[in-house]
Amino acid sequence: MKNCNEHTYLDIHHIDHNRENNSLDNLILLCRKHHGMAHDEVIDRKSLRAYKELLKGAELSQIQARLSDLETALNVEKQNVPEQTVSDDQPASGLAEKSTAGRNAVLHFALYHVAISRYEADCRLYFERNVEFRSGEQTLTVDGLHVGANGEHDTIVEVFYIRKPYLDSPAYASFVHQKAVLYELLTGRVAKGVLLAVVGRERMLGDGYLSATAEGVANFDDVSLQVYSCEQVGFHPGPISAAVIGRNSAV
Repeated sequence: MKNCNEHTYLDIHHIDHNRENNSLDNLILLCRKHHGMAHDEVIDRKSLRAYKELLKGAELSQIQARLSDLETALNVEKQNVPEQTVSDDQPASGLAEKSTAGRNAVLHFALYHVAISRYEADCRLYFERNVEFRSGEQTLTVDGLHVGANGEHDTIVEVFYIRKPYLDSPAYASFVHQKAVLYELLTGRVAKGVLLAVVGRERMLGDGYLSATAEGVANFDDVSLQVYSCEQVGFHPGPISAAVIGRNSAV
């Protein structure tokens, strides 16, 4: 209850006093003192239901705050699904409107999911892709999700393309950790996060190239690091322009 600081001995109380009614709306966590007061009806059911609504509001506020923090966790926005925009090159007929997604966004999106496929094969787990959870007007999206069975923790995967050594950063680990925390708040299930880093050059697999990223991961018990090169996953979102392709075709 409000201003109660007892967090050691807690009981689940049935608000309507019916032990068979185990719906979430009828359950509330109380310390033993307030649990006894609720059974003696010193605290009435109306007050308990009002307090439960306050708890829901506080939890939603916490979720919204963490979602806002997540949006600013990285200096660059990580777009999960490429968005289409109206193209400058429109059909001459005027009968249809042409839209297209940015080339880099599409290629990076493809890389994320090719990398997850490689990780699936290595760890022999199946991952749902691009999973979205909505809370009010904000959403939490994870690149990959494996729901554990028989009491095992769930696993979320976030992929980052670290094409150059200067992009090495501890911020990636913080981003994955925050997603794991949010996932537990939204679903009630414990999750471990996997930071799946894909590097642009084979030499970046060596010691020292991702030291800041590794140091960031070491700060969190719920985040692990897996690194692949583009060559290892079999796909490179290289900067091949339409002009280069056209020039080669002409030859």
